[in-house]
Amino acid sequence: MLIKAEHIYKIYKTNASFFHREKEFNVLNDISFSLDCGNTLSIIGESGSGKTTLAKILSALIPFDSGMLEINGKKIQSFTRRELSQTVQMIFQNPYASFNPKLTIGVSLSQAFDGNEDNKETVIKDKLFLVGLEKNILDKYPHQFSGGQRQRIAIARALLKNPEILIADEPFASLDAVSQTKIMDIFLKIKKEEKTNIIFITHDVAAAMEISDKILILKDGCVARYDSVSNIDKDKTDAYVNELLAATYMTE
Repeated sequence: MLIKAEHIYKIYKTNASFFHREKEFNVLNDISFSLDCGNTLSIIGESGSGKTTLAKILSALIPFDSGMLEINGKKIQSFTRRELSQTVQMIFQNPYASFNPKLTIGVSLSQAFDGNEDNKETVIKDKLFLVGLEKNILDKYPHQFSGGQRQRIAIARALLKNPEILIADEPFASLDAVSQTKIMDIFLKIKKEEKTNIIFITHDVAAAMEISDKILILKDGCVARYDSVSNIDKDKTDAYVNELLAATYMTE
């Protein structure tokens, strides 16, 4: 089993002030699911449902307050920093913010590389080719690229770690239709050729249904449904799931 999550809770607290007491908000409530190796998972739901918080927990960017999370049977708290970077990589919604604007793309990719230095140039070239880019971009800076190009560079950088799990947080957000299609094709290619396990965080149900094997639907920080794509598509008994699917079909 690749991922096993049991009874995950995450609470955010607001700061107390002279006028207001400290308040607690349960962002994630009793999240449990498991994922086998080779299955692509999409985590979907409305804004504020807890999708990104769960993604950050799965990539160990933030801690959870209670529960259990294992990757390959090992508790995530037991991983060293390097082990985590080689196991889970996260691609953020705004890739531009994740690049140092003062560094060329070549320097950024070189810093992310974690392998045999003799093969570095070849591996970087191969990852760029995988996402549809040429090595002539290496001397350029992040601001010289479009949003879709920066997203592809961010994907290539994450793949340089050869992660077992690639988490993409709203990878299609703020992209035009053509760029969305290109990014979708890249992820389908990664799934097929790299054998990387992919987790999508998205509100784009159509994209989730196309690329995923499993779908985890969150509502108000709780699991509304966790099932295979085919079962979710066929089952019309859940009102909230039907509402999400109806929104998909209306935009097709």
